[in-house]
Amino acid sequence: MAATDYRGIWPILYAFFTPDGRLDEAAMRRQVDYCVANGAHGIAVLGLVTEVHKMDVNERLHLVECVGDAIDGRAPYAVTIGEPSLEGQIRFARAARDAGADWVILQPPTSKGASQSALLEFFGTVAERVDIDVAVQNNPVNLDVSLSVASLVELNRRHPNITLLKGEGNAVDIASVIDGSEGRYRVFGGHGGIEFPALLRAGGAGLIPAPDFLAAQVRLFELWERGEEAARAEAERLHREILPAIVFMSRSVPGMLCYGKRLFARQAGMELGAERAPALAPTAFGLDEIERFEREIAGAIAAATENTT
Repeated sequence: MAATDYRGIWPILYAFFTPDGRLDEAAMRRQVDYCVANGAHGIAVLGLVTEVHKMDVNERLHLVECVGDAIDGRAPYAVTIGEPSLEGQIRFARAARDAGADWVILQPPTSKGASQSALLEFFGTVAERVDIDVAVQNNPVNLDVSLSVASLVELNRRHPNITLLKGEGNAVDIASVIDGSEGRYRVFGGHGGIEFPALLRAGGAGLIPAPDFLAAQVRLFELWERGEEAARAEAERLHREILPAIVFMSRSVPGMLCYGKRLFARQAGMELGAERAPALAPTAFGLDEIERFEREIAGAIAAATENTT
């Protein structure tokens, strides 16, 4: 599949652990099976919800290989790379390719104060030295380092093989990137899809969210792709129905790992398993909210199906 064909909902997987603290490979396989069965257009790993900050490089590589084996060609595969060094990102990108990844998403180095020109050189050098489709992640909300709209446009101009973007700024900035690059960037949103319809109106290609809302967001995207006024109005209505739950999950990364993973596990019929410290402990109120969200999401999907058939 060419980079120009990547579209839709690409859930970024949670990490599940065994009681002795290792990656739960069986649970990861069940998560992949659930995502494929529920219409995911691709699968991604090693975002914040994959708890990369709690893993060493060998564990991250093992997870990439495990998920690649579980996908087994059933869906295209994207891997986020957050290694702090230039050579580390190059090596990890090559390993991801060998594990079955179709594209990689480069995060900026974590050192604060890096100039825009230094970031352009960093991303460009990695892209020139790997044989795989390349995206960059630009997240001015959760990451300390990010590129400006002008720098993103310049990055694509200098390196035409960087044609994908995980753009987690607001929809106004994403629209500026798409326009400034004359549509050469295929932009996937994040942040759970808070602004998903706006992203699509701006020309975005899809979404890379946690899998909590997978079935609803796949349905929303399918409705939007119809292009009909009534279908898009129903997509907007579906988004409004699930938006309170998305906002609840998006307040913080620890909160998402606590409650979002539980919401996903309930929908997928999976056991949560062990948690890797540090982890936020759920409250009784929070768990009640998860139960309510699960019912509301199912109702919203059912209504969207009934209203468009």
